[in-house]
Amino acid sequence: MAKSSYRITTPLNRGYLDHEISFPIFGWQIPATPLKQLVFLGGGMLVVVWAAMTTFIKDANPGLIVLFVIWGFIAVFYLGGLTKTRELRFRTVPAFLAYAPKRARHVLTRRNADPSEFYSIVGIDDVTEDGEIHYADGSVGQIYLVVGSASYLLFDEDRVAILDRVDSFWRKVQTTCEYDFITTKEPQRIYHQLANLERRNQALEIRDPDLLELQNEQHDILTEHVGGKFSSIHQYVLLKGKSSEALRQARLILQAEVEQSSLMVKEATVLDREESYQMLRVFYQGVDAA
Repeated sequence: MAKSSYRITTPLNRGYLDHEISFPIFGWQIPATPLKQLVFLGGGMLVVVWAAMTTFIKDANPGLIVLFVIWGFIAVFYLGGLTKTRELRFRTVPAFLAYAPKRARHVLTRRNADPSEFYSIVGIDDVTEDGEIHYADGSVGQIYLVVGSASYLLFDEDRVAILDRVDSFWRKVQTTCEYDFITTKEPQRIYHQLANLERRNQALEIRDPDLLELQNEQHDILTEHVGGKFSSIHQYVLLKGKSSEALRQARLILQAEVEQSSLMVKEATVLDREESYQMLRVFYQGVDAA
């Protein structure tokens, strides 16, 4: 049976300097602090003292030296602080410097402008006819429209069976491919309804004007209202492999899961190029414009 909760005791990307220690100073217990923060603070203060005692600053007015040391300590303690992700604030400086220029904060989208900067935001090189996505970093992806089986209205035995199946699925997943589940709210898909309406139109034996007008009205309702204004929840899974072989293995795992059991995924439909574009427009263009 699957566990009710999972816990990773140690982060997977934890290094030696990420270990936290706690020690007393003058009777005060210091909270657990990463080694990298202690090294940065200690090294920063030594650099400030060294600069004040051995560089040209030592020839300045004593008051200016004191102000320099105070300012240096404040800068060291500020940059040595921790962010919400337990990283040193100093590591955000390069990103801030890259973001500071006005050119880095504005992307021109005019027809006569260079599209390279806008193109780099998306990070997608090409989408093939069968919907395979090629990213700028060399990875390959595929989008599936999926239907799951999660619900609050489940019996205990059904919930346990679903949890066991989900636990078994993730144990088979390899680290060379990402499984990104995406939930969107977008206009309803009306491909099947339009195809059925077209079949009915082709099967008409009598081309009566009133019947044709009725079918045109139904077509307008589907395209302008149901497929344009009525939104519904759609769930996708993006398989993104480091290579074509990694994506192929991920496809086999997902396909086997759909064929063998409907507890985790009841249905999975691969999206072609146009359907992938429609899903991506939700993020890059907006629902209304899609």
